[in-house]
Amino acid sequence: MTATHYFITACIKAHIDVLGPSAALAVARKISSLTIADNGDVLSLTGAPGPVVEELKKAYILFAGETSRALLRVLTQKYPPLS
Repeated sequence: MTATHYFITACIKAHIDVLGPSAALAVARKISSLTIADNGDVLSLTGAPGPVVEELKKAYILFAGETSRALLRVLTQKYPPLS
């Protein structure tokens, strides 16, 4: 599993903790290049990882605003090369 997979999985799981699994997974599963397990694990990622990460970030921010921004700030501190 790549660092990008770990970051995306951490992002999804953080949103599951805050938004609940139904909402968090629904947002993540709208990203067509991602396949996500019911527990939030990334099963597959197609295409360039950078744009996929950005698309996921934007989708969560659009859905949950400041809550997602706060979660993403914490995650990008933990995974700085991906920010």
